[in-house]
Amino acid sequence: MTTGLKDLYFAPITMTDGQEVWGEPQKLAEAITADLSVNVAEATLYADDALNQSVKEFTNGTIKLGVADLAADVLASVLGQATDAAGITWASGEDVAPYVAVGFRAAKINGIYRYIWLQKVQFKIPSESFETKGESISFKTPEIEGTFMKAIKNGMWKADYTGLPTSAVASSWFTSVKTEKVTSA
Repeated sequence: MTTGLKDLYFAPITMTDGQEVWGEPQKLAEAITADLSVNVAEATLYADDALNQSVKEFTNGTIKLGVADLAADVLASVLGQATDAAGITWASGEDVAPYVAVGFRAAKINGIYRYIWLQKVQFKIPSESFETKGESISFKTPEIEGTFMKAIKNGMWKADYTGLPTSAVASSWFTSVKTEKVTSA
């Protein structure tokens, strides 16, 4: 159970020797919603007239983010678009959205937060909606959707931590993407 959502970040990923290298986290937007949907591959084996084996494995997932606004430079960064010297963002048919990591935290009760880093995400071009102002004002906030998957380097798709913001893990959560398991305290 969570009661809030904030601190939405992305970190660019570059490939070196066929493995991911995560860059410095950057603010993505002010978060409104984050919906994660996981896909699994399933297989069952029957033997001697009964279920003998069952396998369920993570394949990929979808993240859908509702945000207060998407700045043009951030959108260009996560969609592989170009911004010129005048500040104009250009979208073309040759744009390829790069892989990024996505991190955020969700408030629980008693000052505890759940911290998440999705290891490898590729966003798609978001739909846009505009509306004229009438007798009442309504906000049109953007949503952006991406596919998350396992990283090649570590085979992981998510880092997930629950704790107080004052803990050592939480206080450094947004300074770098958590990509390696901690083996000693």
